[in-house]
Amino acid sequence: MARLNPDEVIISKIATDFPEGFRALFITYYKPLLRIAEKMIGVEFAEDIVQDTFLTIWNNKQSFDNILSLKSYLYTSVQNKCLNIIRTNQQFEKYKVEQSAALDEEYILDEEVISQLYQSIELLPDHYKEVMLKSMEGESIAKIALSMDTTEDAIKAYKRRAKQILKKELGDKAFILLFL
Repeated sequence: MARLNPDEVIISKIATDFPEGFRALFITYYKPLLRIAEKMIGVEFAEDIVQDTFLTIWNNKQSFDNILSLKSYLYTSVQNKCLNIIRTNQQFEKYKVEQSAALDEEYILDEEVISQLYQSIELLPDHYKEVMLKSMEGESIAKIALSMDTTEDAIKAYKRRAKQILKKELGDKAFILLFL
């Protein structure tokens, strides 16, 4: 009498009683598949990968009879799912590195523009310079007028004239003046 291998027994059981056959499949292969997944991607995602593999089988039970080797099918499914996770993580890491580099470059450009702004402010006449620096520190027009012993209209005029000079000085980087 020819002896059936475990896969043939499970396939036979699945064909006659799917829930019971699926249970046997799960009991037989869950732990070995989990070990493979853990080796490939670590403990964090391994259980999800293995459960997803079994869920795929459960959801596609009508096409299950086309599988010739359960062990090969399951191991290949788990490996492919792990490789997909690895690829996705590599793409995500690449994206994070690219974004980080772009942000660093943007920060450096912002720092350069701000540095140029302060250098240009230093070249302004004293009243304009004082108004711009205090304004950049967040002081109100009224407070600046009080500290400089002049009117609010005079402060507004100083600020407007200082911005015009800075706009000429900074050229295309003058957009920063929108925030002053």
